[in-house]
Amino acid sequence: MPKTKLNILPVRTFERLGVNDTERDIRRMETENIIVPDSENQVIVQYKETDTETNIVLEQNAGLKLIQIFDRKTQTVSKLKANLAENAKLNLFQLYLGSDTVSEIITELNGENAFFSAEIGYDLKEDDQLDINLIANHHGRKSVSDISVSGVLRENARKIFKGTIDFKHGSVGAAGNEKEDVILLSKNVRNKTVPIILCAEEDVIGNHGATIGRIDERHIFYMKSRGIPEKKAYELIAKSKLMKVIEQIDNEQVKKHIYGSLMWGDYLE
Repeated sequence: MPKTKLNILPVRTFERLGVNDTERDIRRMETENIIVPDSENQVIVQYKETDTETNIVLEQNAGLKLIQIFDRKTQTVSKLKANLAENAKLNLFQLYLGSDTVSEIITELNGENAFFSAEIGYDLKEDDQLDINLIANHHGRKSVSDISVSGVLRENARKIFKGTIDFKHGSVGAAGNEKEDVILLSKNVRNKTVPIILCAEEDVIGNHGATIGRIDERHIFYMKSRGIPEKKAYELIAKSKLMKVIEQIDNEQVKKHIYGSLMWGDYLE
C-alpha cells in the first residue's frame, strides 16, 4: 500500500529539519460529520483508536466543546477540519497519552468574531511518536484563536508540533496567540517545535512562543528541602503540565479514564 503524505507545513523549510510533512500507511479512514446549528452548545467526547476524519461545521452563534483522547498503544491518524461562522465558538481539548499518532487540525475562522481555542497536552515515553500540525486560518473580522500546548517527553519519545496562525486578507482586527511548554526528561528525546505566523492583513495581532527544556534543578532542590523525594518531585512537575489541560475538562468520567490510562492511581482514590 502506498504511503500518504500528511501534515504538510503551509510554508516549507529546510528538508533536513524533517518537519515539512510526514508519510503514513492509512488504514480505512472513518469519517464523522458534526454540524451544530444556531445557538446550540454541545459537548462531544471522542476516544480515538482508528484513523478518523472529523468535519465540523458551526453555524452562526453555535458553540462546541470537543474532547479527544488518544490512548496508549494505538497507531492513529486523525484529521480534524472545522468551519466557524459568525460568533461561532469551538473549544478543542486534546490529550495524547502515548502511542504513534499523526494529528492534523485545520480551522477556518470564516465569520466575524469567530473563536477557536485549543488546549493540547501530551505524555510520551518509550518509543512514542507524535506529529501535530495545527493551522488556524483567520478569514473573519475580529476572529480570535488561542492555542496552548504543554507536555512531557521521556525516554526515547519523539514529538513534532507545527502551529500556524494565518491572517488572511480581510481579517481586520483578528488576534491569534500560540504557546507551547515542553519538559524534557531524558537526553534521548527529540522535540521539534515550529511556530508560524503568516499575515496578509495589517490590522491584526499575532503572538507565539515556546518554552523547552529540562526541569530547573532549583525547583527540585526546593521540593526536596520540603521532604519530597527527588523522583516524586520530578513526577509532580511533569504531571502539572498535563493537569493544565485535564482540569478544564468538567467530566468526571472522562477524567477517570485519563487517570487510568496514565496510571495515576492517586487521582482515582
